[in-house]
Amino acid sequence: MSDKGFEGTDKMSVEYVSEARGMADFILQKVHRGPGDTVDAAMHRAERMYGVPASWLHRLRYRQITDMPVSAFGAIVHAYRAACEASERAYEAERKLADARGSKLLGLADRVAGKKAEG
Repeated sequence: MSDKGFEGTDKMSVEYVSEARGMADFILQKVHRGPGDTVDAAMHRAERMYGVPASWLHRLRYRQITDMPVSAFGAIVHAYRAACEASERAYEAERKLADARGSKLLGLADRVAGKKAEG
């Protein structure tokens, strides 16, 4: 039996950190407003919109970390899901507009988005 305690058991492994880095990049892409906006401003906007700590977004983007607390990973996963749902809602709203106008590109957009064409 080891005399080491359970210190560090609330930390995530390297593969989870890598996955969190990808989710954090997706979140930042969704909240970044384009030219004239800064990544730092987007991080703080994501914190206000989704509740993910801007400090962890910054660490995942600019540092090589090998572990992170489970609570930070959970916040990033929650924010990622919220950003995905917001993207889906925006796509559906645009799709309805295109459908109402009778757009011929609707079938192509559905194919790219991985949706089955209705009708």
